[in-house]
Amino acid sequence: MLYCGEGESMEPEIKSHATVRKRFLLLLELLGLFVAAPSCIYFLGPLPLLPLLWAFAAGCARVLMRDPGFDRADLWRASALTIKGRTMMLRFAGCAVALFGIIYCFAPHLLFGLPRQRPALWLLIMLLYPLLSVYPQELIYRAYFFHRYGVLFPRRWLLLLLNVLLFGYVHIIFHNWIAVALSIAGGCAFAVTYERSRSTLLVSLEHALFGCLLFTLGLGRFFYTGFLHHVRYVLAA
Repeated sequence: MLYCGEGESMEPEIKSHATVRKRFLLLLELLGLFVAAPSCIYFLGPLPLLPLLWAFAAGCARVLMRDPGFDRADLWRASALTIKGRTMMLRFAGCAVALFGIIYCFAPHLLFGLPRQRPALWLLIMLLYPLLSVYPQELIYRAYFFHRYGVLFPRRWLLLLLNVLLFGYVHIIFHNWIAVALSIAGGCAFAVTYERSRSTLLVSLEHALFGCLLFTLGLGRFFYTGFLHHVRYVLAA
């Protein structure tokens, strides 16, 4: 009886060690994928970013599809468009007016620079950016991130804060602080939208609207150089 009692008393301890080990491995994974990988890209120089993004997104999608605890509806959930879409559009409209005013007052020479000077390039970005870049980013940084690492950060605000900061951090690959700052600002909206709606479709739409707005108003120069370089790379391959 004493032996059985010892075995029973040790079982919770074994489970506790397994939980700690799992959390530690998840933390290492998070740091590797969302800190070390962008850092390597930053220091290695120009790389085919879009193929890397697609490969990363495909890997995340595979993990999610094989996880019985993941709700696959989170990858789309079109019903969120009618439930949360109006709030998202109102927020976007307010930000669009504010951003236009800021650029008009402090950098009017940038305003509508891309559509005025290179309309064909601007149209190409409007068409390709949401399809080739936005949804894969949101699959990784919202659907995968929130499901995979939520267990590490049970406090909602901490998970949201980390998601926003890491989303901003990945934009160091563009080698300018403005891209990072704008991405942190946008990431605040995207993280909250996804956390409340659990709709990758809705947050991708919001991300696409803000991204296309930046390109249209003249701030795309801080993002589009790398994006178009790799669009050309893919088209030429």
